[in-house]
Amino acid sequence: MGGKVRTLSLTLAAAGTLLCASATAHAGGAVALTDGQLDHVTAGSAIVSSSAIAQATGLITIATTGSNSALGSNASVEDGFGSEGGVTVGTAVAYGTNSGAPGDPPASSSTDVSTGGVAQGNFTLTLSGGGKVSAGNMTIQAGFTSVYGVFIPGL
Repeated sequence: MGGKVRTLSLTLAAAGTLLCASATAHAGGAVALTDGQLDHVTAGSAIVSSSAIAQATGLITIATTGSNSALGSNASVEDGFGSEGGVTVGTAVAYGTNSGAPGDPPASSSTDVSTGGVAQGNFTLTLSGGGKVSAGNMTIQAGFTSVYGVFIPGL
């Protein structure tokens, strides 16, 4: 686990350094843009979504889900160029039991969480992850997706 966190931290630090370096490397005069480049500048956007499902069967059941999303923009990354970003998370928990009653069918639980997103730009970054854990009749699942996009002249 520690190696994955360290690798993710180094990756994020490298991406941030690259983004800052590319913004300062083109800090000269005005740049003429083609129609295709202008489309990217004026039509930039990001979208994220998540879905969470939980089901349980048995005499005693618990099933709960949650999903949250947020979007944001920054119009001042570089004069005339903005960036878009978003993040979404989903969680699901399910538990079912028959309390050991004889003759009852077996209890069950299951979950499904999916997240996704996309951002526009000539520099985009997407991070996704998640996991599922089951123990006995309990299942827990979570997932996330984070997106970022920016149009950088000359990149």
